[in-house]
This record gives sequence, C-alpha cells and structure tokens, in this order.
Amino acid sequence: MIKTEREFSNPQIRQLGLFLDNRVGRLRDVLRFLSAEDVLVHALSIIDGADHAIVRLVVDRPDSAHKALVDAQFSIVETEVLVVEIPDDRTGLVMICRSLLRGEINIHYAYPMLTRPHGIGALVVHVDILQTAGDLLEEDGFKLLDSSDLGLAGI
Repeated sequence: MIKTEREFSNPQIRQLGLFLDNRVGRLRDVLRFLSAEDVLVHALSIIDGADHAIVRLVVDRPDSAHKALVDAQFSIVETEVLVVEIPDDRTGLVMICRSLLRGEINIHYAYPMLTRPHGIGALVVHVDILQTAGDLLEEDGFKLLDSSDLGLAGI
C-alpha cells in the first residue's frame, strides 16, 4: 500500500558515535556529561580495540547530547538507525532477520536497548537500506520506535 504524506512516518532514530581513547574513566566522563544535561541513554554499545573504543549511543535528546559532547571536545558522528520492538517469544529475532532477508537487507550491527519505552524489549539495528528495511519490518507487523518514543520515561 502506498503511504500518503500524512501517513508517512520516519521511524529512523539518530545514533551518536564516539571514538574514545582507551583510558580509565573515559566512558564515565561521557556519561557524566550526558547526565549533567539530563540526557537519558536508552542504548549503549562499546567495541573495544587495543588503544581505542567505539561507543554508540541512542539517547532521548540527541541535540542536547551532541552539543554537550562537542562542548566537552568529543568527536561525534551521527548515524540513522532503526529501533524495532522484539516480540516476547522465542522467534522474535528470527522473524526480524526473516523480514530483512526478504529485501536482501544486510545488518551491519545490532545491539539491545537498555530501556523499554513501551514495556517491550527493543533492538537497535543499523542496516544498509533504512527505508526499505523499515517498510519490510512494518509490513510484517513489527513496531518501529521513533524519536517521540524515546521521550518516554519507561525503563
């Protein structure tokens, strides 16, 4: 079914990416700066390397987070991701993969949300074709979160 402009929603969420030196307390510094700006971290992924780490964050107020971290002299990269709620059964992840496979969509990386805005677990997914992936997931009955969902306090 074709969506009209009024029905169209952009389920993409902005993810903040940081490249951190592997130094004791560096992640804590990032989280302190965000906390000082009353920014809630909904999802966190850390990939460790020999002398650096890549930190990915999904937050409730990305503009405030971006400004706070740039002011604190962190380099930030923003990326669009999908956040999909996972059905509370044994096949949830398999069904998400099946939906994306229908469109030959590659998953570059994924990590779980720390919070549950609607009381349901959710997965942050970075894919190669966001709009098509979102359409396929919605066609298969999955709920995609948008930025308005991240303002919810449910943890």
